[in-house]
Amino acid sequence: MAIVSKKAFRDLAIQWFPKLRFGMFVHFGVYAPLERGEWAQYRDEIPRAEYEKLMHRFNPSKFNADEWIDVAEAGGCRYITLTVKHHDGFCLFDSALTDYKITNTPFGRDLTGELIEACHRRGMRICLYYSQPDWHHRNFVHLPGAFKDLDDPPPDQEPDWPKYLSYCHGQVEELCTKYGRIDGIWFDGSHKSEKTWQGKKLYRLIKKHQPGAVVNERARYGDFFTPERTIPEDLTGYLFEACQSISKTGWGVFKDSPQFSIPNLTKNLVRVVAKGGNFLLNVGPLSDGRIPEYQAERLAAIGRWLETHGEGIYETQAGAVETGASDVVATRTGNTLYLFLCSWPDADCLTVPGIRQKPTSVEFLGLSGQLSADVTAEEGLVIRGLPMAPPGGLVYALQLQFSEEPKKTAVMPFNDPVQIIQLKSKGRTLLGVDRAKKIGMGLKGSRLTVAKRKGTPEQVVANWNTLEQQLVWTVDAPSAGTYRVRLQVACPKPFDGSTFVVKGPQDALTGTVQATRSHADFRWISVGKMRLPEGISRVTLHPTEMPYGYVFGHIAGIDMTLI
Repeated sequence: MAIVSKKAFRDLAIQWFPKLRFGMFVHFGVYAPLERGEWAQYRDEIPRAEYEKLMHRFNPSKFNADEWIDVAEAGGCRYITLTVKHHDGFCLFDSALTDYKITNTPFGRDLTGELIEACHRRGMRICLYYSQPDWHHRNFVHLPGAFKDLDDPPPDQEPDWPKYLSYCHGQVEELCTKYGRIDGIWFDGSHKSEKTWQGKKLYRLIKKHQPGAVVNERARYGDFFTPERTIPEDLTGYLFEACQSISKTGWGVFKDSPQFSIPNLTKNLVRVVAKGGNFLLNVGPLSDGRIPEYQAERLAAIGRWLETHGEGIYETQAGAVETGASDVVATRTGNTLYLFLCSWPDADCLTVPGIRQKPTSVEFLGLSGQLSADVTAEEGLVIRGLPMAPPGGLVYALQLQFSEEPKKTAVMPFNDPVQIIQLKSKGRTLLGVDRAKKIGMGLKGSRLTVAKRKGTPEQVVANWNTLEQQLVWTVDAPSAGTYRVRLQVACPKPFDGSTFVVKGPQDALTGTVQATRSHADFRWISVGKMRLPEGISRVTLHPTEMPYGYVFGHIAGIDMTLI
């Protein structure tokens, strides 16, 4: 099952989303007085009873919804995404389902409601982040060793998944019905399966009340992918939003954290939009509710750049042209192409091999004067007459006008080259993960990756998290025959028990992941016997059910022995 449908790309109800391109993320909560980020309870191992006391001193008395919107608008952001509940379970909204909320603090007001009302009044889109894991709720079921679950839950915990799921879905429905129009729900913490979270049910619930709201994929079903602190290789044809924090250390306010520079943030904005995605840039307000000046100033600088260059960002599409350099990226709209120079060229001309049409005009955005351009069969488009030094600014953009819509360069889908593995006529042949094609996308738009892990076989896949991801080997059998098939896997409890299938041209062998002592303790699982014809065929491995979202743990490969 795909966790993001390409149909979302054509859904008229949410076409507003990819047009905006730039949003402001806000991580704010009861953890702010600690100045240790949103993970303080988890990282510092603060007992729940002790952490709960923060609620009684949490008073963002200088919060002003209009001032937050002022910061977003000054930064050129077209929407805001607010963390209304993070992993610590504290709610920034007046939920009827819990007392652990901002209206029971000295502040005493519904901060979320005030921000939504101000956004409606000022024409700012507003999305709401909601954490699925909850370190506070007594019915949440923690899996020791699972990312974002507590290794030592409090002794008064009463694990009851149906009760917790009812609470989770109930709060999402509150958010969708309590405040009028909301523009999106942004889930986080998806280490369990779609069946566990009931992601499709959540999606239908949101769309029932808010048909124009976008939903991300972290409940295992949504409209868009959410890469985090990274720019994806290729998400062509999908909606996506890459998020980054201005702070290098965390998302919530973190004392003395280094802050990313304005050039770094601007270049990442450009690179994400050139891939066809949105960029969500995070601020972490202080405990008194104000956005720190050092973050507001960075946003304002980006906003000033967007005053001149925004036409190449907002309501544009991925450029989809071969620019010939990793530091030159493109966006487009109609008959106009924008080339963004993330670093200054080393000569006074710029060659763009993917463009084979001569533009009617070439000029720098925000600067007067035309540049000359020619198209040659050998080089493509050559732009001449660049200034001898950068004219100032952050990222330099060239606007190219054409008499008709410029043709796109054919973009090959991201994939691995086919490697043909010769099967031995005697003994076993190891089909290593490094020799397989990696197909399908996981959470955050990720793809299966092969890496060396300490204490493991040479190469393993450790980030398998969706049913649609597959490993495909191309094998060459010396003759028709029957092969014994085994899978090499390491997966400790409680993450074992996922089911999988190994498919050949004639057989589909099923198996269940068995527990090993650790993620470094690899064992062989006997899968069965597979018939292969002489010559070339394909062997495919993929999961059929993954209760905890960790499909196999770590996978090293498949062993095939002719019998």
